[in-house]
Amino acid sequence: LLWYQRRVREGGWVLQNGANSAVGRAVIQLCRAQGIRTINVIRDRENPEVLKSELKQLGADAVFMNSEASEMERFCAENIPYLALNMVCGEETATLLNCLGNEGQLITYGCMSMQPMVIPFRPMLSKDITLQSFWRSRWTKQNARTEQEWRMFEDIARYFNTGGLTLPPLRRVSLFDCKAALAEGNK
Repeated sequence: LLWYQRRVREGGWVLQNGANSAVGRAVIQLCRAQGIRTINVIRDRENPEVLKSELKQLGADAVFMNSEASEMERFCAENIPYLALNMVCGEETATLLNCLGNEGQLITYGCMSMQPMVIPFRPMLSKDITLQSFWRSRWTKQNARTEQEWRMFEDIARYFNTGGLTLPPLRRVSLFDCKAALAEGNK
């Protein structure tokens, strides 16, 4: 997924949902390190300002909750993303597509909602948007032990070593406390 970000120029915008996931946090940090700005979507929750602040400290430029779709669409009209990363699917897919610029690209790499993607016809037709999937296992199988894989790992190691990439906050949970582990994982 890191390699797709290279299609966005420095100063450009990337849009993503699931922004508070481990992948979402990594996208924020990696984009920041490359001078790429991010528009991030999180699930609705009580006291969202705490999470929004946390993501902005990682480098997020804008953070919206699902219920703030109209505000996000207005923001995107002035800060046009050409790449959107979709890990949620369902209705949220339509919001991402509505925000993408002409000839934008939507890459889906997960389906947290367990719902089919909602793909409105209008932005697909009028903006000539490309839909693509990314499956890490397939990518690894195709790129194992290649120069591209080594460069990716070198880049990631460099970002960790320089502090440009940090792990998400983790909390140890006993393997025998499955309910707590699942609750923590679903936050």
